[in-house]
Amino acid sequence: MINITNRFSSISISSLLLLTALVSCGPQQETANPTDEPAAQTEISEDSTADSSDIANAEKDGSNNTAKAPTDKPADQSASQPIFPALDPGDYCYTTKTETNTLYARINIAPSDRVTGNLQGTVHDEANAYYTSYNQTLDGTIDGSNLNLDVATWIEYDKQNKQEVWKVSDSTLTLNNETLGTESCDTVNKVFQNEAGLEAKDLTINANQVHTQQVFFDPGSTSTTVSKAVVRGDRDLYQLTAQGGQEMKLSISSLENNAVFDVVSPSGIILGTELTEESIFLPHTGDYEIIVGGTRGNATYDLSIEIQ
Repeated sequence: MINITNRFSSISISSLLLLTALVSCGPQQETANPTDEPAAQTEISEDSTADSSDIANAEKDGSNNTAKAPTDKPADQSASQPIFPALDPGDYCYTTKTETNTLYARINIAPSDRVTGNLQGTVHDEANAYYTSYNQTLDGTIDGSNLNLDVATWIEYDKQNKQEVWKVSDSTLTLNNETLGTESCDTVNKVFQNEAGLEAKDLTINANQVHTQQVFFDPGSTSTTVSKAVVRGDRDLYQLTAQGGQEMKLSISSLENNAVFDVVSPSGIILGTELTEESIFLPHTGDYEIIVGGTRGNATYDLSIEIQ
């Protein structure tokens, strides 16, 4: 007689051993640290309590401004980035013409971001029979599209100095309430030149050396004479402060009749070149320049200056 009980027990033990082996070979799962989870649950519970309290207070006050926990955000990198000039170094010219205003402007941007330039404007109001003109010199820097400028303005014998911010682009120049459009510099430069196509800078640009001297009158006097000699290729530059609306009389004499002078206004307008005698009406207030040079060889000269 077969012992059924022993056979069943043997089969059951074998099955249990097989099941245990399969379970032990299966993927192992990490169990949460029982000590960590309560702490995390506590934090969530506290935050939820704070949020619920803020919302309740906001509803009580009728406000939607609920307090929020500060969050860390990356620093704004744009604040530390340099602002590059809107224009590359070079010369730029602009103009505009309306029923009452005509403006010509030119600026030079140096690699160092320094800005220099000139502006000439006219105001013409035919209805009221009014006409005037003015000149400006510009000196400053460029910062992005901003021109931060010291502007000197000469108008009707008066000189004004202001600090202004103009806006610039490759197509426009905006100052105060005026917007100018781009124009060929060949066209704009003619406005600042004399009939011979010269500007003030051209009178000394080729000189070997320029000797500058300030001229003063003796107390109670309105005239003086400067006696000197200029070497061939050099220039003697005299600066004299005068008021707009006055008249300046100039004459020069030299041993060999080989000395001449040029006159430039404070705003950079050439009032005369290669002269030996002239009476000049002074359009502006400021420092006038009298430039003496020789026509041939060295020149020994006497320069007489009188202001009336």
